Amino acid sequence: EIVFEHRHYLARDDYSWREKGLNYLRAVLKIKSVKRVEIFDISNFQGKMAVGSMAVFTNGQADKDEYRKFRIRLHDTPNDVAMIKEILSRRLKHNDWPAPDLIIVDGGKAQLGAALSAKYGTGKNIAIVALAKREEEVYTPDGWIIKLKEGPEPLLHLLTSMRDEAHRFAITYHKKLRSKQISKK
Repeated sequence: EIVFEHRHYLARDDYSWREKGLNYLRAVLKIKSVKRVEIFDISNFQGKMAVGSMAVFTNGQADKDEYRKFRIRLHDTPNDVAMIKEILSRRLKHNDWPAPDLIIVDGGKAQLGAALSAKYGTGKNIAIVALAKREEEVYTPDGWIIKLKEGPEPLLHLLTSMRDEAHRFAITYHKKLRSKQISKK
């Protein structure tokens, strides 16, 4: 059912839907550019061996050479909000990395608040939103909630595929660390 539900995307020109999705994203968020988008996700098992990932998309395409991973330094307590704040704070200190036009954090209002708190005082002018999985909603700093399921398909497809890639990258890193831990025992 899932495959057939998305089969119409398979027949479409990849470039076309990506461009449409980027144009919708720029218009909806009222930002000048979405050339570089960074998406952050957290992976942990009950707070243990927590990691964060930064997946980077340039012009809507995964730019894997720019991906970064973070070992969470917080104590072993499951707190995704504090973890998002930690990795965003660390990322924003890297002035040697290209500046993003948009940062997307996996989560809802709380994660958005943590990301905005990490940006506060940096002087950086970067748009930040949160993307919640359950209802596929985008939370904006001005309080707007964008319901992706009710909007244009290219925007929904673009953002969910970006989020899924960041999630895949985080889980892969987390599993690698867990495997190393198990082999040490």
